[in-house]
Amino acid sequence: MNEIYYMSATETLQKIQSKNLSCVEVMQAYLDRIDTINPIINSLQQVLPTEEALKRARLADQAIAQGLPLGKLHGLPITFKDAFFVNDFVTSCGSLGFRDFFKNQKMYEASVATRLRNEGAIIIGMTNVPEMLICPESDNLVYGQTKNPYDFSRTCGGSSGGEGATIAAGCSSLGIGSDGGGSIRVPSHFSGVAGLKPSQYRVPNTGGGFGLDLGILSHFVVTGPMARAVDDLMLCLPIIAGPDGYDPHTMPLPLKSSISESLKNLRVAFYTDDGIRTPTQDIQDAVKNAAFALKDFVGIIDENRPECLSRTWPLVWEAAFLGGDGAKGHKETQQLFGNPQISSLYQQFIHLAEACNLSVTEMNARVRDMDQFRVELLHFFEKYDIILCPVVATCAKPHGMALKEIKDLTYCMSYNLGGNPSVVVRCGTSKEGLPIGVQVIAKPWQDDVALLVAKQLESILGGWKPSPRLT
Repeated sequence: MNEIYYMSATETLQKIQSKNLSCVEVMQAYLDRIDTINPIINSLQQVLPTEEALKRARLADQAIAQGLPLGKLHGLPITFKDAFFVNDFVTSCGSLGFRDFFKNQKMYEASVATRLRNEGAIIIGMTNVPEMLICPESDNLVYGQTKNPYDFSRTCGGSSGGEGATIAAGCSSLGIGSDGGGSIRVPSHFSGVAGLKPSQYRVPNTGGGFGLDLGILSHFVVTGPMARAVDDLMLCLPIIAGPDGYDPHTMPLPLKSSISESLKNLRVAFYTDDGIRTPTQDIQDAVKNAAFALKDFVGIIDENRPECLSRTWPLVWEAAFLGGDGAKGHKETQQLFGNPQISSLYQQFIHLAEACNLSVTEMNARVRDMDQFRVELLHFFEKYDIILCPVVATCAKPHGMALKEIKDLTYCMSYNLGGNPSVVVRCGTSKEGLPIGVQVIAKPWQDDVALLVAKQLESILGGWKPSPRLT
């Protein structure tokens, strides 16, 4: 598999730096791939004009020829989820109203985008999302429906669904998504790529589509990378992490923990059922196989799960996502946008939110229980360093099913509430030929440990594989 567009970002950069590939060759390979594949899966909704992209690649080659200092991502084509303000592109968050409200306003570029540019990356496109980022299916009235690269009748997930599909299909080397309840991990699982939800407060959310105005969700949403290889997540995280002087939550904590050099003393717990929604047998088998694959590399493997998981649904979906205000906040936002037409998926979400009314007393009780949940999860991690578990209860779903089976996502939601770092890596394939990812979850601030274990699983079980439908 020598195609440039299927190489990992790390390998591509090595070939650029050793002059075995030029930046123009890399850029042209991705542009050609996008021209071929994007009309089929509709994952990229904006692409940098060809001549501008090639111009930037030529400038990158000139810098190499002149011996100038090079950034860590010099000449690498990357993409962004349409949930960030990024220079050269119009941000919509999948909403006609959002797009029109902000398109003529001067918005500062997202901190993570600027940091990646400063390391030499070339941002070539924006990828598709659900309207207002609220659904695990990337379909909206602005750009339409994105198809799963492995089965066009199924969704690529959301809300970073277009990003996962773009990377899986070889249309980008590295991408940036965001995750408040699974929005990096669900698409990574559905499209078979590697994705990292960093520790909460590790990466600034400044310049995200909703800025820093997330309310309670600011304690759930985190920005993170997606790629075809775990090495690429490791490469990206140090670049995007750390305070930017704007996001008040971002912490200046080291990226390397004291136990990140070896797996041999790690204590691993795994579970195949969180007690809320039982996964398919293929999903359960993939988690068990992943645990078995680690048995010769770690200290302890137990089948065990935190008892607090059973409380995930009312704390994350009802209190944080639906908001408990009977959809008042969402309706006020649409009024601000001029009451534009909204998608059927967003209408479904509004209907669910209308039925969720919590008094101030009830909401305060939920917030208190959120902290108690976190305490109980930390106590579980006194006995273990790593948890392995499903990402979703199923593989990629047929289009239109996302909100009807939302409880399948509690496997992800629990660790947004806990603030834990979580890596998804492909560890298997379903009977239908769909990718199966497994979550590798570590203690808060031990992102490096989760990445190290995920890399070991990738080396044993294979990680990302190209879609037979697109080769």
